[in-house]
This record gives sequence, C-alpha cells and structure tokens, in this order.
Amino acid sequence: MTPRVLVPFDDSEPAADALEYAFDLFPDGDVVVLTVIDTASVSYIPNAAGDAGASDDARTGPSEATADRTATETIADERGRDVETRTRTGTPAQEILEYVERNPIDHVVIGSHGRSGVARIVLGSVAEVVVRHSPVPVTVVR
Repeated sequence: MTPRVLVPFDDSEPAADALEYAFDLFPDGDVVVLTVIDTASVSYIPNAAGDAGASDDARTGPSEATADRTATETIADERGRDVETRTRTGTPAQEILEYVERNPIDHVVIGSHGRSGVARIVLGSVAEVVVRHSPVPVTVVR
C-alpha cells in the first residue's frame, strides 16, 4: 500500500526542506501539501465562519494560497514528483491535526520553525503541537 504523507507548507525554508525530505523518505508515497492561511495574520476573510461546508480551497486567502502552490509545484517539478495540494483557513496546528484526523494520512513531515524564548512558551510552535497531538508518526525537519 502506498503511504500518504502530509507536508504542511508555508513557503518558508524549513517547509521547503520538509517537502524535499518527504520526497526522499517516501520515494513511492503520495504527498499531500497543506497550506494553512493563519486567521491570526489575515485582517479580513469574507464568510470564513459561514462557509463551514465549503471546500478547502473556497475558504482561503487566494494570493497566499497561490504563492504557496507555485512554490510546492516548483519543488515537485524539480524532483519529478506530483503533489496533491490542499488549503485550509484557521489556526495552523489545529487545521493540520484536523486534516490528519479526517483524511487517510499515514505520516506527517513538517519543518521546524525557529520560534524560541518567550514566544515559544506563550504561543507554542506549530511543529511541537503537531508532534504532541498527531495520531500518526511525525518527522520534524530542521
């Protein structure tokens, strides 16, 4: 059975490294790239609360999601791989964990982010929350 691997992607260097690592770690795996538009960083999202039944792509900030898709497709093309892309709107860690719980995902490969000190204590890192609460194995790439 072909493993399905989720790679959360935010167009950062650690996220790009995680995507490349996922391709290496799972050469025959189906890779799903998930972009989460963080509602804390977006000033206005029309109808985000009212569209609970909308598709993932219908609930996004279009320009941010498009930029992330372009970046993932570029990395995938360089590796000769195909990726499935999904976009969600909300709190990144929560949306990643919800996606894992509701979809057939066997493994998560996530980039570590350099949050440290008080910000890490107060906010927590997305990778740390995913590692602590994921129902599937998680690989963190630094």
